[in-house]
Amino acid sequence: MSYDNHIIVGKILTTHGIKGWLAIGSFTSNPEDIFKYNLKVVIDNKFKQLAVTEYNLMPKKIIMKLEDIDSIESCKEYMNLDLYTLTDELPEVESNEYYWHDLIGCSVFNENNILLGVADSLFTSGDTDILVVKNDSSQKETLIPFLKSNIVRVIDGKITVRWKSEI
Repeated sequence: MSYDNHIIVGKILTTHGIKGWLAIGSFTSNPEDIFKYNLKVVIDNKFKQLAVTEYNLMPKKIIMKLEDIDSIESCKEYMNLDLYTLTDELPEVESNEYYWHDLIGCSVFNENNILLGVADSLFTSGDTDILVVKNDSSQKETLIPFLKSNIVRVIDGKITVRWKSEI
């Protein structure tokens, strides 16, 4: 099954209570924004639309209630499933802003046009996003803070950075 036009925006983690509530993790920058999307899960290799009837942002977790899920037993098929939405539903980004999924897989070069590797993933460290660049030939992983001072440009699958080559 192809997920090309979908993106993972969260994950169902566990149950909450006995009345069919689910605890989820949100991968959106503002956790509550996950409920702005039409959420889906993949069950039996098919997308299933979720009807969220209620949700609550608690101090240490987010919980949601789905239509027709009224017991802890009826939650079992949803455990550990990723939450998807269509990429078309994502808001447009401003100039010089990027969705992480658009950066992953891009070739990363420094200003001297030396290939550092491929953008493998990103993660947040405090207030800064970190670009993880993997180089298969040297088996090295380079962590580059995704800051204006380090990113020269992102164009057509190529990220140019101010970064020294260690190759």
